[in-house]
Amino acid sequence: MSTGRQPRSHNSIELIEATPATVANNNQYYDQVNRRRNNNQGIIENPLVHLTDEELRRDVTSFHRTCLEPVVALDDLLRAARVAQNVRSYDEVARSKAPKAGHTLPVQLTEKEKAALKAEKDVLFSERNMFIVILTVSLAAFLQGFVQSSINGASLYANEFGLPNAISGLNSTARHGNTQPQLDDWKLGATNASPFFFAALLGCWLSLPINDLVGRRGAMAVAACLIFASSLGAAWCSSWQALLLVRMVNGVGMGVKAVSTPILASETAVGFWRGSSILAWQLWVSFGIMMGFAFNLAFYKASSRRLSLQLILGAPFVPSIFLMIGLCFCPESPRYYMRRGTSSYNPQKAYKVLRRLRRTELQALRDLYLVYKSVELEEYSNVDVESESDGVPRGLFAYIKNYISQYKQLFVERRLRNALISSSIVALSQQLCGINVLAFYSGTHGVLGGQDPLAPMIYSLGYGAINFVFGLPAIRTIDTLGRRKWLVLTLPVMCLLMMAAALSSLHHDQTTRAALIAVFVFLFAATYSPGMGPIPFTLASESFPLSHREAGCAFAIAINLLFAGLIQMFFPSIYAGLHDGGSLGLFAGLNFLALVLVFLFVEETKRRSLEDLDLIFAVKKRDFVRHQVTKYLPWFFRHYFLGYRKEKPSLYVDLIWNGPRIHSSMGGTTVNNIESWNGFDSDIGGENRRGLGGDDNISPSFPRRPSALTVLDSTVRMSEDSNDSAHR
Repeated sequence: MSTGRQPRSHNSIELIEATPATVANNNQYYDQVNRRRNNNQGIIENPLVHLTDEELRRDVTSFHRTCLEPVVALDDLLRAARVAQNVRSYDEVARSKAPKAGHTLPVQLTEKEKAALKAEKDVLFSERNMFIVILTVSLAAFLQGFVQSSINGASLYANEFGLPNAISGLNSTARHGNTQPQLDDWKLGATNASPFFFAALLGCWLSLPINDLVGRRGAMAVAACLIFASSLGAAWCSSWQALLLVRMVNGVGMGVKAVSTPILASETAVGFWRGSSILAWQLWVSFGIMMGFAFNLAFYKASSRRLSLQLILGAPFVPSIFLMIGLCFCPESPRYYMRRGTSSYNPQKAYKVLRRLRRTELQALRDLYLVYKSVELEEYSNVDVESESDGVPRGLFAYIKNYISQYKQLFVERRLRNALISSSIVALSQQLCGINVLAFYSGTHGVLGGQDPLAPMIYSLGYGAINFVFGLPAIRTIDTLGRRKWLVLTLPVMCLLMMAAALSSLHHDQTTRAALIAVFVFLFAATYSPGMGPIPFTLASESFPLSHREAGCAFAIAINLLFAGLIQMFFPSIYAGLHDGGSLGLFAGLNFLALVLVFLFVEETKRRSLEDLDLIFAVKKRDFVRHQVTKYLPWFFRHYFLGYRKEKPSLYVDLIWNGPRIHSSMGGTTVNNIESWNGFDSDIGGENRRGLGGDDNISPSFPRRPSALTVLDSTVRMSEDSNDSAHR
């Protein structure tokens, strides 16, 4: 049995065409397929909208017979599918206080189901069984931060592994105006950078085959074992060369874990609160950094400098053990079991995981069926036209070719390329902003007058504490305010604070200068923590479809870790030449560059299911840029500076939560037949085509395709702002 993802060929269509619902001449279905590749009109719609009730019944029956029998009752699956098809109406039923709300709908919700549907939208972490997943993600993140603190703290003891001039060399060159750091500085930089280089150049890329073989949870276990072994090995290194080699192994583990952990969080979370679940990664990385600095400070009291160094280098093995224990109780991602064409494809296992994670069986089956249908659409839209083989290639080289093909497709297909651009820009911006310079070299910057590491350790502890505490406001708001808005709000403030720190370096009194720089650096870290801190890993793990999730996430995170390593390697030289003011001023300018890139190129992903993001990223990037420059910016200035009260222009047409609905054909009067509704399809490709690709209007008012059902009763109407979330 194969263990890798099967290369896509035209034969993969046969699997999909066997599904009863995908009938011939179903134009709406093929419109959806094409829209996931090229969404020129910005339409966001339910993947089940093309199905009539009879087609839905046949498709559910087929899925049940082939994949879920006898684990799930057919009637229960059909109930969940009908709720998934008309998520907006059932959400309104759940919120309605009318006693007969939804009585004409085909599914009558129980009070427990109503409470669960309402809570999953309104209550943060309403799914209590997500606790073990978030705990495991937090342990993995804590380990990541602890390792970074270990690297930072060990730099203060460079003379213990044969680099006596590294710290003093850095500061003496800066103090005396010598622009060339000493050789020991380069050796220290290479030793500190090696984990990040190997994480970026090897670990991230290995996450794809490892995830294919053993899943997200298994990949995290592999990473924990590598970090466990390398931490113990580092404690006994007596030379910088040995430490360099050990940290290479450590870096591979860091890379695999940095890719797999956020993916596990994103694939298990309820869509509405996905950002807060992934946020646990960066939040607990910050906590790990803080606690790592605290332990570094405690180890400073050891009987000898050599023992202090050994304790600092070996300490990460303890949290790695806790991570391995946590993984024994953590469920695998349900979406890992829904990947067609792999040996892991097992909808029954996916259902059991979802049933464990969701409050009701209705929610578990609804999410399972939506993922199943979304993957079906994805399979159609991702058919590899370059592959013409009649069979599935076997053997190692075939799978290597398949992995390479996945990375190639990231640059070829619009939907994948757009996600790659957005996630890579944010990943790069995290390094451009300069936060890791302050984190990695907080200790060495503080050693300006001697070899005692106590003062920089205290500074580093305070820095880590600020990073953690000010990351807390992003919980919940990353899903309500949004990823993009957090970045656009915090980056200009970060730019100003970094510039203020640079200008503070001009003060003639050294004590005052150091105090001012420290204040602005701490304020910078506080501003960074809820925005640029958690969002790079959030975007990387959620932006790509299931077929390319590991590949896309690996690329974006590799960019992040690669530039982290480059900063580790070259910042001593930069600092020696530019000193405090020049270095801080450089990163102030890079913060402004990051703001421009984020504003122009990064889409918002809040309140969307992972599968709906296919439609967000399939919109042309140039249309997105044009919308920001010609539509949003003028509206922003008129609204906030001139007091105009016009509606904010929208790039997308949301037919899931904001489109009109029709009456139920099962006990009510049918107003419109969804199969004959072609309000926007009829003119596609014509001379008068209006849409995102047109020249006259980026975001026109399209006629809206109705949902399959509507609530005939008096229900509570939700505001547009609260209803713009997608189905989970």
